[in-house]
Amino acid sequence: MQALPTPKKTNRPREAVLLKEGYGGGFRALLILLFACALLVAAFAVSTVWMQADGGWLSGGGAPLPGEKETEAESEGESEGETDAPLSTEPPLEQTPPEGATRIAEADLSCLSLGQEYIHNETAYRPSVAELLSRELLRAGAERPTVLVLHTHTSEAYLPAGTEYLTGPMGDLSYAEDPARSVVAVGRRLCEVLEKEGITALHCTVMLDAPTQRGAYERAAETVKAYLERYPEICCVIDLHRDSVRNGEGAYLRTRATGVEEPTAQLLFVVGTDGNGTAYPSPTGWENNLALALQLRRYLNADGCGIVRPVTLRNSSYNQELAPLSLLLEVGSDANSLEEAERAASLAGKALAAILLGEAD
Repeated sequence: MQALPTPKKTNRPREAVLLKEGYGGGFRALLILLFACALLVAAFAVSTVWMQADGGWLSGGGAPLPGEKETEAESEGESEGETDAPLSTEPPLEQTPPEGATRIAEADLSCLSLGQEYIHNETAYRPSVAELLSRELLRAGAERPTVLVLHTHTSEAYLPAGTEYLTGPMGDLSYAEDPARSVVAVGRRLCEVLEKEGITALHCTVMLDAPTQRGAYERAAETVKAYLERYPEICCVIDLHRDSVRNGEGAYLRTRATGVEEPTAQLLFVVGTDGNGTAYPSPTGWENNLALALQLRRYLNADGCGIVRPVTLRNSSYNQELAPLSLLLEVGSDANSLEEAERAASLAGKALAAILLGEAD
């Protein structure tokens, strides 16, 4: 910049000078301000793109904004070591069994649509279901009814809970000499409920199918007769088993009762007749046994529940001619767990007590 000439000294008084900012200086200041704003906008845009690509708060992940409160769900997930990966609404994929494995499928076999009068009848008899449903059952004059529970096939057992498939044949998996895994444990639960409901319960835990199942029913008959001789007040004998069911695809079926909250096995009452002849005279006739089975099914399947499968009527007697009332009770199948079978036994015990005590609706 060119230097200003030095003014000559004069004796005139100095006048005040007012300096004015030129037009050029103001324009430069405005340009600087606009450039600074552009830099701020560009910096914000770049940071936004980076944060979205990195999964930060702008895309729904990462840490909360300053002053923003962390949600309870996020806090719990962090404490449990969960990742912040997006949650999927798709159902979990089914576990694929290994090649050659046999699948276990859940099934409802209650056949409620066929009505309460339906019987799976394998005999030539044509009983009146309506009459049997209204028949008053005898209690052998006992003030406190007594029920005997035994197991002709004592070693019949259940699979561990959560089993989804088998890598080999069912075979020995569905049998156990350990009473804690077999129908003996289910019979114990049935007796506990009967006692609680006011019924005297006797539980025979003798291994009637040892050394083999051949001859088991003959051994069971001798056992029942011995109990009846010692306890003449016995009015009902329950021979408790577990079933074995497979579908057309070869899968083992785990029966599942409907109308109950917890997983519960289904029940099946098998009633014998003299269709094949009997070795002993029946004190009351097989129709009373059928009446008991039908009334139990109606009671347990009330309100649309599917706890009991259709009653099965067969020609074989199954030693049911020995006692005033007698039933073969199948609790679940070999694909059910022990826990599911025990829940079913509890329901059966309450229903049986209600009918024998005349308290069923």
